[in-house]
Amino acid sequence: MAMARDPFPFGSMWWNAIEVHSQMKTELAKKKHQRGPWITSLLLPFGYGIFWLAGWDPELVERLYAERVFPPVSRLISWPARLLPWSLGELLLILILAGMVLSLMGFVRGLMARTPDFPWMLLLLKRAGGLFGLAGVLYASFVLLWGLNYLRPPIANTLEWPSEPPNVVELQGLCEALALDANQLRKELPSDERGVLRVDRQFVLDRRNDGYERLRGQLMPVLPASMHEPSRPKIAIFSPLMSRSLTYGMYLPWTGEALLNGSTPAPALPFSVCHEMAHQHGIAREDEANFIGYLACRLHPDPLFRYSGARAVLGEAMAQLWAVAPEAAKAIRASLTRDVLADEAAEAAWLHLHKGRFSRAQGRVYDGYLKAQGQVDGVRSYGRVVDLLIAERRMATKAQRDHKDKN
Repeated sequence: MAMARDPFPFGSMWWNAIEVHSQMKTELAKKKHQRGPWITSLLLPFGYGIFWLAGWDPELVERLYAERVFPPVSRLISWPARLLPWSLGELLLILILAGMVLSLMGFVRGLMARTPDFPWMLLLLKRAGGLFGLAGVLYASFVLLWGLNYLRPPIANTLEWPSEPPNVVELQGLCEALALDANQLRKELPSDERGVLRVDRQFVLDRRNDGYERLRGQLMPVLPASMHEPSRPKIAIFSPLMSRSLTYGMYLPWTGEALLNGSTPAPALPFSVCHEMAHQHGIAREDEANFIGYLACRLHPDPLFRYSGARAVLGEAMAQLWAVAPEAAKAIRASLTRDVLADEAAEAAWLHLHKGRFSRAQGRVYDGYLKAQGQVDGVRSYGRVVDLLIAERRMATKAQRDHKDKN
């Protein structure tokens, strides 16, 4: 029987080879796609390794990263956020959460179908790889974009200030000076019908940088001259959630944005703005951000900022004085004016209103985060601003004494 003959045998062979090669490329692309999330998860140990290695030489971090790398990087990442009236970081967070929810819904829908050939284990590994990959990207970018600022030398070392712990006399003197400032400044400020400080939020945001303009010339080693003016702080979309966690503000290192809680008690608002701006300037440690924020308030031409700053650090100092000299603390508290006490009561009422299980859980998480960044005191590190304030007073006293001896 005669057989049909292919007139183009070599063409058929070539076409079959192309099909086989195309299938191999498709399978290889699928494998690469499946491995991709797990490969990006390697950024987790990479970021930790960079952070660990940098911790061996804080001076190098200061010279190379804080002074040369961070200022232009901060300017670059904050540029898109400057164009928007709302928070770019929160928008990205919403998109990430939406993507995670959709991915989980797809996985659950596949499980509920219960088809014999459903590759649930493969998809589970793929979803887990995606989560680890996302965590790797976020952590490595956090370290490189801002997190290395935690490893800068302490401000007291940079300014060559004494680091001895304060004694009771110094602590009492600091509290008395701050209480006097708060009483005098509060007289110049208006009150609402409840007797609580009245604050124009728009005014605070518009005048936020006045104190920092004066501060940059005085703390040049701490605030690099190349540092630009940070982007305008924004009211957070998630302000109700921030209230439940007793948070007045936060900094987003991925977009360079400072977010404010829209319901922050009025007396605390100006200082909270200056505190978050300190983070924008590369001051990572919370006690140092408190200190820089207070100095920016103290140098501000408007009494509202000066009062808010004095009142904020007075609370930290009084907490320490109560622990070692309660009678002295009672006397200083009795010296506060009715208006200052009304502001304190309003903030205490706000904290009591929002305190609960969520705030306690968030406090434990944030405490662990701070300790992981090298702040061994965790959330208690906020109060160490008192050590810096007393060190500054010591240096001022020494300068006066030296000047007097020369004359």
